[in-house]
Amino acid sequence: MFSDILPEYLGANRFIDAKESLSGPLEPQHYKRFAEMATMEPGGTYGVAGSREPYGPRTVRGHVACSATVTCQRCLKPMSINLAGEIVWGLVFSEVEMQNLEKELDPILIDSGQLALRQAIEDELVLLLPIMPMHDECDSGWIPDSEPGDALKNESPFAVLAGLKNEKRP
Repeated sequence: MFSDILPEYLGANRFIDAKESLSGPLEPQHYKRFAEMATMEPGGTYGVAGSREPYGPRTVRGHVACSATVTCQRCLKPMSINLAGEIVWGLVFSEVEMQNLEKELDPILIDSGQLALRQAIEDELVLLLPIMPMHDECDSGWIPDSEPGDALKNESPFAVLAGLKNEKRP
């Protein structure tokens, strides 16, 4: 089902049992935490589908993709990046279920039967951001030392003191 607006909450059991799916555009104004780290450009998309194998975990699988503007940590100028990731969630209703969840699934704790879908999508987007965004080639004005061992070739600062001590003796 294509949706114009990503719902903030979904009935988790209904979504999983009916094997429903949702897809649509990401609206930048809904992601305040993400906006503190990057500026989402219009045109992002998401898609999620619920499923459950007999006696298996409740899962939501899908994708999320968008373009964002971040600050290069070398030159401090804006740069555009493309973010794309796969969603592989295991829905759990208690901490005990979370501990027993398959390792390949990211646990999403369901509160009061509701999946906080918009928040979970935002979490995925934040995790996709690079820790230190940098242009491949940029001029930051920083010039590295020519040789790492140059400092060792200089005389000891105490050599100057030794020379002064020797000059004072008559």
